[in-house]
Amino acid sequence: MRRREYLRSAVGAAGLAGIAGSALTAAGSDDDASPSSRTTATPTATAPVSDTATPDGDGFEPLARIDVSNEQAGYQTTEAVMEPSGRYAFASRIDGFYVVDCADPENPEVVGTYTGITASGGRSITGFYDIKYNRGRLMLATSRAAGSFRGIALYDVSDPTDPRPMKTYETTYTIHNSDLHGEYAYLTDGRELDVVHVAPDQPESVARWSPADYDAGYAGLSGNLVNLHDMYVQGERAYLAYWDAGGWILDVSDPASPAYVGHASEYSLSELQDVSGSETIEYALEPEGNAHYVQPDDDGDLLAVGGESWNLEGGVDDEESDEEDLGGPSGIILYDIGDPASPERLTEIEPPEPPEGETARRNGGFWTTSHNFEIVGDYLYSSWYRGGVKVHDISDPANPEELAHWMDGDRASFWTAQAGVPGEFFVATSFRHPTERGGPGGFYTFQDPSDNGATVTPSGAEVDLPTDTAQPVETTTSSGTVAPTDAATASPTDSPTPTESPTDSPTATATSGMAGETVTATTGGTGDLTGTATDGSTGGATDTTSGDGSGLGVLSGLAALGIGAWRLGERDDGE
Repeated sequence: MRRREYLRSAVGAAGLAGIAGSALTAAGSDDDASPSSRTTATPTATAPVSDTATPDGDGFEPLARIDVSNEQAGYQTTEAVMEPSGRYAFASRIDGFYVVDCADPENPEVVGTYTGITASGGRSITGFYDIKYNRGRLMLATSRAAGSFRGIALYDVSDPTDPRPMKTYETTYTIHNSDLHGEYAYLTDGRELDVVHVAPDQPESVARWSPADYDAGYAGLSGNLVNLHDMYVQGERAYLAYWDAGGWILDVSDPASPAYVGHASEYSLSELQDVSGSETIEYALEPEGNAHYVQPDDDGDLLAVGGESWNLEGGVDDEESDEEDLGGPSGIILYDIGDPASPERLTEIEPPEPPEGETARRNGGFWTTSHNFEIVGDYLYSSWYRGGVKVHDISDPANPEELAHWMDGDRASFWTAQAGVPGEFFVATSFRHPTERGGPGGFYTFQDPSDNGATVTPSGAEVDLPTDTAQPVETTTSSGTVAPTDAATASPTDSPTPTESPTDSPTATATSGMAGETVTATTGGTGDLTGTATDGSTGGATDTTSGDGSGLGVLSGLAALGIGAWRLGERDDGE
């Protein structure tokens, strides 16, 4: 059982009832949209490429690219997810999300953009790096780029062309990554996993877990080494990427009582305990370890753990020998978890190398380390920042076969790759223009080079969507105080017009959100990360306390090490 649904049937109407939260409203296309809330999207029949674009030997190239701009400095578009039929994609644009009709993958069309999302009291909800889809619902999680509201917002997207705002759950921490599985949301909070039951009228945190619950020795390690970066929930198991502590497997058959099953790590606890303060930055940024994303295969017998790493030494020519200099990009390690209590390493899918004359430095380097990916059937769809996208046949996981690779490192830096219709096409997002400050990100479609015929059933318990729009009620907080709430509002947003056609894209109709209560969670985590770090392949974003930022929340604790002279990246304009 998997979170994604690949059945070719029409989109189901399953969803979630009764999420407690503030009213949400988002408008679709409207000529009155303010310039700051517009998306620039220009589909092209064949995506233009730069001189550095490198198709594989079979001429594998994008089917189309849509330029995406939120007209803000920094990230333009990050995570993308597909709904069951494979026709519609939902993608974050940081200040909201947009919906792409991929019925014709060679001519994808943006059919709705949703920004200006607000909670009770008119507070803006923004800073969405991570979004997740499950059973007719879309969950938006606020990152360190959030404003006064931190938490999650849920939409009913059983009709992808008419997203209906549901409600919110407010936290006291920023969320780097998340997952939505049946009635439960799984959220990162620094060192800890926070499990939130989102089905009741007032969602509540029902469990927290960290490696210290398995062995108290992990509690004494630096948060730069043990930091929950991402997770994936499938069936009754949760799979957690804990940076240098590795990939962990939990039994969440009772989500309120997560239980340890096993873990796979490049470092033992004793090895991490031996890391001195002066060595922490090297361990945090360079291989081995750096478990960044994790996902099992459909059967739960194979686990992929993607690392994210760089080189500290910096120059093309430095004083360390090749034997001494272990820095550089990380790949994706495949583990046999037929016995989940004892994972067995099989092999590593190697990352692309930076072009000749470039470095793998975190600050100003040419990033080709692994980022987000998806396993569907016997195939792995992966993103590698400026290293492009790849597709592998992993039917023999000890000997994965690369089927396709495409990169255009002067124009695209890929955040994710996700199957659309398996065997037909997949999608990917470039989160920023890597060489043009303020340039657009991109939404790409690619032909699937595989014969993937995966048909996968939904994962997570069935949930019901409310059939009527609720009336406004009072807003409550966790302390029990009650205050009136205003109906939430949203800034109308233009739907982009494809350059291929003189007609407008279909207009997404805004609906009033379900009114309700905002539930405020308090952190019970042991996260001790302080200070800031920056992310930069050419410009970056400031990282803060709960492990948030492009890949590396663990860096937020480096200031405590007295390494203030390290410039780990360059700030974007205005950030």
